[in-house]
Amino acid sequence: MYSDWVVLLLAGATCVWLLVLSLLIWRQNNFLNKLFPKSGERDIRKKFEEVIRTIEKFKLDLGLQKNKLVDLEKDGIGHIQRVELIRYNPYDETGGDQSFTVALLNKTGDGVVITSLHSRSGTRVFSKQVITGKAGKYQFSEEEEEAVKKAMR
Repeated sequence: MYSDWVVLLLAGATCVWLLVLSLLIWRQNNFLNKLFPKSGERDIRKKFEEVIRTIEKFKLDLGLQKNKLVDLEKDGIGHIQRVELIRYNPYDETGGDQSFTVALLNKTGDGVVITSLHSRSGTRVFSKQVITGKAGKYQFSEEEEEAVKKAMR
């Protein structure tokens, strides 16, 4: 009634289907063997208690890590995070942009501005305190003001 190729096709499809089902059952058995090893009791309540203890330990570790991160963020506010460098030529008799102003500020805008003025007769270096993005005791030059503004952006 059916030709030979139809019977072979059905037999092949059945074999493939049985192979897929065997693979799925094998994977399921491996999972259950890992979940319930043969060495101990195969009580699901004990396994759930073990899982809950592990989750609680992870929660405790996560809380400790969060505390460390908060401390690190608080500590990081005081570190230099905003840097700006401006090179320029303040005098007509010297060539090149060998003078510079650098602003080194933390997250809140506190820090220092360092200026180096280069001329033929020598180089002078100045530093001024910056408090929340504004001049401290000494007034800023144009270049220092520009460096602080750019660093605060």
